Amino acid sequence: MKRAFTLIELLVVIAIIAILAAILFPVFAQAKAAAKKTADLSNMKNLGTAQMLYSGDSDDMFVRQVYLGQQYVGGWNAPITWREAIMPYVKNGQAAYNATVKLAQGGIFETPAKPGVRGAYTTNRNLSPGYCYWDATLSNWICDQNGDGTSSGKPVQPSVSQTALDAPAQITAIFTIGINPDWGASGDFSEASWWWFGGAQWPPVFTGATSHEKWDADATSSPSWSIARYRYNGMNNAFADGHAKFVRKGAFNWCQYMYIKGISSDRNDNWDWLFTPGNACAAYAR
Repeated sequence: MKRAFTLIELLVVIAIIAILAAILFPVFAQAKAAAKKTADLSNMKNLGTAQMLYSGDSDDMFVRQVYLGQQYVGGWNAPITWREAIMPYVKNGQAAYNATVKLAQGGIFETPAKPGVRGAYTTNRNLSPGYCYWDATLSNWICDQNGDGTSSGKPVQPSVSQTALDAPAQITAIFTIGINPDWGASGDFSEASWWWFGGAQWPPVFTGATSHEKWDADATSSPSWSIARYRYNGMNNAFADGHAKFVRKGAFNWCQYMYIKGISSDRNDNWDWLFTPGNACAAYAR
């Protein structure tokens, strides 16, 4: 004679399933995050390799963040960025909008942590200048092009040569950045100044709650969308010598990873003084 489950037996089975689910779901979530982190590192390695190939074909000069000119896509201006510059070396992640315009989008240009977003990766502006920069002599922002991509007649901030680097294996070339939800992307530009990475204060603090880590978010407010973003409690980086590795949150120090001796993202300026005795980067002098 078949006997039905009693209510107590059913509740015991349900409780066991609930306990197993509570144990296993976090494990599954961690495995999924680890897979995304690994895919992200692979993207970084390929982007870093592509940038090195570009540099090898360009007199050892690193790619620029933004180039003179615009591509017109569906009625809006799309800047020609570092992505389009290295796209011939990637053969992955191309969006053809028409017969002449192809933007680097998707594929390895898209982090698995933010699917559908074009601007999650960016370049170190100390290596790869954009079209606007601070001129320390004039105490003003200068842009070498107008809104339509035509030249403004102002000097162009040059990109950096591989031979100018004091420690290419320590200088990050491509990293992850915050996203402005209103724009859907922000990776055309990144902050590279010690001021912002130091928490916009003096003396600068390069790690911890009062450093740039307080802007570790996707937000419409500046500089959240132009500061390093730690989506895996750290972030993967492609370095100036082509290798890629993970750097945990709290260890990504501007002095070690962003600055290049004798070179800054701004014109007529030099930040080597930060590495002199008694200053914020003295302990990290290379």
